[in-house]
Amino acid sequence: MELEISGIAHGGESIARLDGWVFFIRHAIPGELVIAQITEIGRSFHRADAIEIVTPSPDRITPACFYFYPGGCGGCDFHHISLSRQRALKAQVITEQFRRVAKMDISLPVEEVATTNALGLRYRTRLTLHSSTNGELGFRKARSHEVIPIHDCLVVHEKVNLPKILATKSVGSGDMSIPNESRIEKINVNGREYAFQVSSESFWQGHFKAAETLGQKVLELVEPKPGDRVLDLYGGVGLFGKLLADHGAAVEIIESSASAVNDGRINLKEYPKARYHHGDVRKKIGAITGAEIVILDPPRSGAELEVLQKIVGLTPRVICYISCDPASLARDCARLRELGYAIDSASAYDLFPQTAHIECVFAFRRVIS
Repeated sequence: MELEISGIAHGGESIARLDGWVFFIRHAIPGELVIAQITEIGRSFHRADAIEIVTPSPDRITPACFYFYPGGCGGCDFHHISLSRQRALKAQVITEQFRRVAKMDISLPVEEVATTNALGLRYRTRLTLHSSTNGELGFRKARSHEVIPIHDCLVVHEKVNLPKILATKSVGSGDMSIPNESRIEKINVNGREYAFQVSSESFWQGHFKAAETLGQKVLELVEPKPGDRVLDLYGGVGLFGKLLADHGAAVEIIESSASAVNDGRINLKEYPKARYHHGDVRKKIGAITGAEIVILDPPRSGAELEVLQKIVGLTPRVICYISCDPASLARDCARLRELGYAIDSASAYDLFPQTAHIECVFAFRRVIS
């Protein structure tokens, strides 16, 4: 059917409306007129692929990826859109989510982060491959468990040497996480190099410049002073905790992953005022009695209300929230506002070009009436 694309949805699909129905469409751009093929029928909306572009957007480009086509790989969303328009669409998603969820008006540019070329490719150092029925490695189709075998991925960094990995056969039908062994990750912040042990089971940012970019921003926002008490929630292997401990802060880190805690204790062993708490943040935060700085980098679902209430109860001078999901971030911003902390600074980064993902860093300070 012929559809006029009217907007962008949280998640990367474009939106069209016709005869009271809402359509979520891949491979289209807002402003285009397309011929779409319905791929999934829902009760209140349908999903579709744009299979013919009747009126193309001036921001449409020829995808460099061989596997990006209707019915193809579902790993990326935006190979058909210029980088500048990708970032504009992501900024629009942030604005719309804050307006819808938090009833707040926010206009926030999505900042470019360096990749290895001008096309926004070759930046990713972490990925998961899936095995097809005949043992070939690849990625799944959009909204499907079917695997498309691949020979390369243009967003994967050259140092991963993906073609060599793909030349092998997968054992069984399981997934293959890359990297699949412990390693040392190094970043440079303010002219100082920091090294982190990261086990294969522990989380580390996928973009090769992400940890550096986010660490630099967090330091800028919280302005740590020697002797500050810092609470680092969902602290992983100690990225932010190590940076603040190096500035003389006393850091308490709460993390639920056993492998991340083991890595983090090694990463911060030179800082006697840094301490890990292994367990659920909601349960462990009650042991903390005070903090001048709170940093939280929760999962996509955001922070639980009880966690936010306990953070505010510590009366920190600044709360720094790192988020990969604008919807849960908007919800938590509204909750923090109700609890007496307002947005002081907001930044968004394009750490995942060609995809709909966005990374945001917000700082909150107490509202004094």
